[in-house]
Amino acid sequence: MTRWQQLLSEHQERYTESTEWRPRLFRPTREADAEQLGRLLRDDARLQICDAIDRQLADLVKTRHPRRTLGEPEIARLVEEHLAGVPRQAYGAWVHYPWSRRLVHLLDEAEFVELRTNRNRYKISPEEQETLARRRFGVVGLSVGQSVALTVALERSAGELRIADFDHLELSNMNRIRTGVHNLDVPKVVATAREIAELDPFLEVKCFAEGVTPDNIDRFLLEGGKLDIVVDECDSLDIKLELRLRARAHRIPVLMDTSDRGLIDVERFDLEPDRPILHGLVGDLRPERIRGLSTEDKVPYVMQIIGQDTLSTRFSASLLEVQQTVSTWPQLGSAVVHGGAAAADTARRLALGEPVRSGRYYVDLEQIISGPEGAEGAEAGAPGASEARGPAIAPASRLPPLDGATGAVALDRERLRRLVEAGIAAPSGGNCQPWRWVYEGRRLGLLHDRARSESLADYQGAGGVVALGAAAENVVLAAHREGLHVRVSPFPRDGDEELAATFDFFGAPVSGAEDHAMDPLADAIGLRCTNRRTSQRAELADEHRAALAAAVRSIPGADLQLLESPAALEEIAALLGVGDRIRLLAQRTHADLMKEIRWTEAEAEARRDGIFVGSFEFSPVDLAGFRICRDWRTMELVQRWGGGGALEKSARKAIAGAMAVGLITLPRAGLADYFQGGRAVERAWLTATQRGIAVYPMATLPYLFARLIRGHGEGMDPESVEVARALRERYVRLFDVTDATAEILLFRLSLAGPPSTRSLRRPLEDVLVVR
Repeated sequence: MTRWQQLLSEHQERYTESTEWRPRLFRPTREADAEQLGRLLRDDARLQICDAIDRQLADLVKTRHPRRTLGEPEIARLVEEHLAGVPRQAYGAWVHYPWSRRLVHLLDEAEFVELRTNRNRYKISPEEQETLARRRFGVVGLSVGQSVALTVALERSAGELRIADFDHLELSNMNRIRTGVHNLDVPKVVATAREIAELDPFLEVKCFAEGVTPDNIDRFLLEGGKLDIVVDECDSLDIKLELRLRARAHRIPVLMDTSDRGLIDVERFDLEPDRPILHGLVGDLRPERIRGLSTEDKVPYVMQIIGQDTLSTRFSASLLEVQQTVSTWPQLGSAVVHGGAAAADTARRLALGEPVRSGRYYVDLEQIISGPEGAEGAEAGAPGASEARGPAIAPASRLPPLDGATGAVALDRERLRRLVEAGIAAPSGGNCQPWRWVYEGRRLGLLHDRARSESLADYQGAGGVVALGAAAENVVLAAHREGLHVRVSPFPRDGDEELAATFDFFGAPVSGAEDHAMDPLADAIGLRCTNRRTSQRAELADEHRAALAAAVRSIPGADLQLLESPAALEEIAALLGVGDRIRLLAQRTHADLMKEIRWTEAEAEARRDGIFVGSFEFSPVDLAGFRICRDWRTMELVQRWGGGGALEKSARKAIAGAMAVGLITLPRAGLADYFQGGRAVERAWLTATQRGIAVYPMATLPYLFARLIRGHGEGMDPESVEVARALRERYVRLFDVTDATAEILLFRLSLAGPPSTRSLRRPLEDVLVVR
């Protein structure tokens, strides 16, 4: 140990940081005070003396003669008259701040308050200042709350301040708490009380260094006289609720500033004792339900309390990075100071009986000062082509005529309805339902409605063709159940990619008709659904594995590959997570995804397409995060920051309970191959349904790779292309695929409970034309 280190250690052993926050006042005109002041001056040689009493006296006499311009001689005369023979050193009060070893000479309380509030006058009248001197304010939480408390002290808009916080000051707090580095590791209540005392040693301050707790909350609100106003700036959500419940019981109004968009929240429990806490935004949520939650798990409740639709873009984006690249949600010093001032101003007016109503008020400087005039938020999921009602069938879409000798049977309306209803029960990417059906001359035609399926994530509409293949499989199975024989002709017209298939129906076996090997699957058509529920991992039974493989391979050339080892599942989970992140952080794929989402049950019912957000089986935390993702402006910020790790978590959670992850492939990647692949998908899915196995399609990666390989990354930004190439290198180590392979569907298999909800289908009259 060097000499300076030794001396430092010795000094640190002698000196222990005090938590004193009350200044000591000495009035030398009192004998006992004079004796104690003398002892202090004798015993503490390091005492720093600050004596500006002459300046204060001169300032006092000037403010008492506002109509006159006083020269120095007249000021000196008026000061002497004011002293009335009392020696300057004995006049007023000497204030000792033991934590800084300062001894400060001040005017005594009445004159100090008179002079310190002189510049308030008429912004706050003398009568109002007297009223405020009788008011008691409580401040809970001393980040934003420190700014509120100091502003109240500056204006002297309360006669008593009760401040509460259990935490100590950390360096990371100092982006928003105005204090010195010498206060690091000092309790926040102590640091704040000292700051107030250094502003005004006569202001009554009471500290609750343990914070507000369920055990002391009534003492905080009532002891020494009921508080007139509570300012809530604490981070503990359970205490936010508890504080309001008790304040409402005692009819004490509560204010809150959120330091985001200048939001001031007012709850007038003094006037409205039955008012729902937090304006009813949290329903009947009880404090004990959220006590002890992690910062991440608090996010959905923070969203409820603040109001998701009213968050600033930057705050929303920051929430996605909580416990990813930041430990908690951010706050800026400018927002905290602004919010502290706004809360203190509102508290003062409320304390004076001005008409302050319950509600939420915004002083959003970004919008007021720099926001583009008339700018509107980019609303994700805006109505598009998918809203069109009815199948607009072009004349060129007429079906090829039947050979008159074929012997095809006509379908009556009820039978036709049953077959097409089976067809539209098929799965489709984003539940886009990219089909139009035409019945014409005893022939049923299935057309590709590309406007419904086209997206950056679906290269050349291949995913839509997979859906059409699945729909075709269902029609065949349903027809067999009706006792019919079916001949399917995929893409029967050369060069016509719109007409995906025609179906001819017969009463007896004919050449080229579909075989009946898969007929037992028909009973599962109405039961099949996407199931995203999470579950515990279990092994895939040999018989199930064999049945799934047989179902897929019943389509010539189709194959099923399964990942089942923990290592392989962990790796595919990581790849899927990055794929999700790419999709959400690229503007075009983000827009495509958001168009698929139905955010309310009412919207899902009205549109009857897309994916209702409830079907994702999100936890409250994940649902809150996904709702944040809705706004592209938020995601753009996350992308710019290089963040988005949280966007990978959903896939990891999904695969954590997987029995297996499967990939259905065909050796070539033409549209007819994707159509046949769709039939293989439906056979496998119906087989899984019959065996109680949940299926969750996770198709982002195969179609991302299709665009990367066959489309040379067309439409993708350079960063996404680079990430996708790295993913592909890892992906081909898991699956036996080449650049020529058609990767039809990647999906999770699991044992899960029934889904919370099922996707709806558009009504038959919207998709079927009979000619």
